[in-house]
Amino acid sequence: MSGLLKKSIQLSLILIAFYSIGVVVAQESVSNSISSVNLSFSPSSPRAGDSVVFTVSSELLDLSSSKIVWYVDGVVRRESTSKSIVIKTKNTDEKINVRVVVGTSDGIIKETSKDLSLAGIDLVIEPMSYTLPFYKGKPYFVAEGKVKIIALPDIMVSGIKIPAKNLNFTWSRDNNVLADNSGKGQNSIVVNSIIPIRDINVAVQITDESGNILVETSKLIVKNDPKILFFENSPLYGILYNKAIFGDYFLGNKEELSIVAKPFSFDFLTDSSQNSDYSWYVNDGYVSPAGKTNEIIMRQATTTQKGIASISLDLKNINKINQYASGGFSVLFGE
Repeated sequence: MSGLLKKSIQLSLILIAFYSIGVVVAQESVSNSISSVNLSFSPSSPRAGDSVVFTVSSELLDLSSSKIVWYVDGVVRRESTSKSIVIKTKNTDEKINVRVVVGTSDGIIKETSKDLSLAGIDLVIEPMSYTLPFYKGKPYFVAEGKVKIIALPDIMVSGIKIPAKNLNFTWSRDNNVLADNSGKGQNSIVVNSIIPIRDINVAVQITDESGNILVETSKLIVKNDPKILFFENSPLYGILYNKAIFGDYFLGNKEELSIVAKPFSFDFLTDSSQNSDYSWYVNDGYVSPAGKTNEIIMRQATTTQKGIASISLDLKNINKINQYASGGFSVLFGE
């Protein structure tokens, strides 16, 4: 082999080696490997309307001297050295893609991205106690009472809402997991008030079939005291539920007045429950009305004399000593 041919082969080998080295270096500089950069967000289970903080971190790269570019749904949001970005979410069916590209001072480029699917959840609190007929509100959660909590998830995947029966619910009370009440499709729970009497915190965590947390929330259920409400029982219209009696009631020239007491938020099925104990007092003296114990009838013999009668009532649940209430009003009689 001639010397000229040898030199040509050696030069070709050198050029090939040089080219190969250049390709390897270029691949490292523009690597899309996500092994060296991590992207996280908080809160871990954002809901519609939340402000979500995305943060990039790395154990291998010096991010403080790197150029960081943030993209939200493919649009550049920020180009700086900031390691975090805040995004305000909107609708539960919204899916957000966040991508971050990190360029170091050494020319190394790394990137990673995350898809954020929002999930919503509402907790409906339904205390299980007595309320008035036609009452549109809710009773109180009271001592030794029960309350039903219903979780209403609003979770979308690929534009399709996932029904509650396909989700896993993990319930807890005061940070204690209620395993017997948790499981697939278990979107409701009944909780009893216990002694010592206090407010309770109920939480639920919803996961998919793979165990990924989709959304979680909690609710502080505040204990209240039951009450007594008084209404006139009109011989013409019946019980006047539209106007409760407070303070003073002017009897005028009526010869008779019938007052009905209604429990509010006691653990009774009816106002005449066998567990109810009504104790009536007129001018601090105990009276025992005939007939219904939650009704008292007062009569005035003449309208020429004026006066005031103080009416009061103590009501208790004989099976639950922590459920009791007192109330009263005054009757002004005579013209």
